[in-house]
Amino acid sequence: MYPCLSPGGSAVYDSPTAAGRLLVGTQGGVVELEETAAVWREAGRGLADHHVCALIGEPVSGNYYAGTHDAGVFVSPDGRHWQPASQGLEHSNVFSMASVRRPDGSVRLYAGTEPAALFESRDFGQSWQRLTGLDHTTGREGWMFPAPPFIAHIKQIAIHPQDADLIYVCVEQGGLYSSPDAGKTWTEHTAGMPNDAHRVLLHPTRPGRLFLANGFFFNRSDDGGKTWFEMKEQTKKIGYADPLVYHPRRPETMFVSGAFATPDTWVKGSANVSIARSSDGGDSWQYARGGLPDEFKPSVEAMCLEAVGDACRVFIGNTDGEVWLTEDEGTQWRQIASGLPPVSKCFHADLIHGKLDLTEVRIPDEIRALMEQMVIREA
Repeated sequence: MYPCLSPGGSAVYDSPTAAGRLLVGTQGGVVELEETAAVWREAGRGLADHHVCALIGEPVSGNYYAGTHDAGVFVSPDGRHWQPASQGLEHSNVFSMASVRRPDGSVRLYAGTEPAALFESRDFGQSWQRLTGLDHTTGREGWMFPAPPFIAHIKQIAIHPQDADLIYVCVEQGGLYSSPDAGKTWTEHTAGMPNDAHRVLLHPTRPGRLFLANGFFFNRSDDGGKTWFEMKEQTKKIGYADPLVYHPRRPETMFVSGAFATPDTWVKGSANVSIARSSDGGDSWQYARGGLPDEFKPSVEAMCLEAVGDACRVFIGNTDGEVWLTEDEGTQWRQIASGLPPVSKCFHADLIHGKLDLTEVRIPDEIRALMEQMVIREA
């Protein structure tokens, strides 16, 4: 299947040969990019009237699924022709999607929404059921989002590579939660740290090792999320961490990206993004931004990795409607597409382009103090 690049969808792909195609979720639908003689071109668009936040490919059915901010879920057999697939979905604003093939061969799809809720499909998207266990979890009464409409959402869904029942969700803002029983019961993992959970990475060969990209730097746990420590001394330029991927055949190789500071600082027109790579399973990190502008202004909202044997391709998409690619693990990046609709979750592109007024925000004093410290730290 083709790799998909979107803020809230699948981010790790394993291919015997490079697919040569990429599906990109944008504010103006799904854009298909095609590679010919090392040159990438736009090959088609679908769902042009919808803001696509999540894209996944499901290999058993061969289907692609798109989660939109305005019209629920759509399904396609080829990434070009789309049909609605939202029966039973109670909310139309879908931020995240994931799929898993279970040991018995069955497939489950998941969709995370705003308001924050998790839905499951066992029939390839023909119908959806709400996993109500998350509705009763600890701390839910405090979930909120600081900007209008002040409603929390499920920003990412992750399923452990070796355990189809072990599901993690990042609630923005509410924290990181896991379920050991496919969504029946849930445990919070972010007590004592900022609850702006963006993305979690579950190391497939190091039991208990988790990485959490959040609104205040980047954290690692070696005990399954019971305790955490910050990685900011190694990734000082990444304050507002978000995209996070690993190589499925060489899981010690990982990438993380993020802006220098929180989105309130982007109103000047720059997120000042950096990208870092680890080659030792997250013990240490080095910047991997060769070929990128010295000040990378657009926010990188999506990253995906396509493994091709032991090699890999890493794609990023940003709020300026650009797609960049590295084929040497960040030593050199090159732009392969521009002029696309912005790749962006909810309002980030409008914010950085000066089209949004965020004067009405609800930020606790302790969080505002952290934001101020982030801005004045040494770059």
